[in-house]
Amino acid sequence: SIGMTLFITYLLNIIDYLFTSHWVNLYGIDIEGNPLGRWMYENDLVGIVKIFIVGGLLALIGVCIRLQPKAKWVAYIPLVVYGLIVIYHLAIFFYTKEIL
Repeated sequence: SIGMTLFITYLLNIIDYLFTSHWVNLYGIDIEGNPLGRWMYENDLVGIVKIFIVGGLLALIGVCIRLQPKAKWVAYIPLVVYGLIVIYHLAIFFYTKEIL
């Protein structure tokens, strides 16, 4: 269902947040390759954005799909994006053997 798709997307977002935060704590802000993400870490906004704003945007996508069911394909875009990001994190994890 679309609700489960959005929930899995949110969980992948949180996994991304945990991996990135761990590596930022270990190696410093320069490890964050995303300039927007780096700015959020520098301004202590990353937690708010990843937990509340991304969650709110995913909920908004769910509401929009409920109102316009033909747009359900939109839910798969952030799922694919966060899925690929988590695969990237896992690849780094297995390559470096860095414990989370």
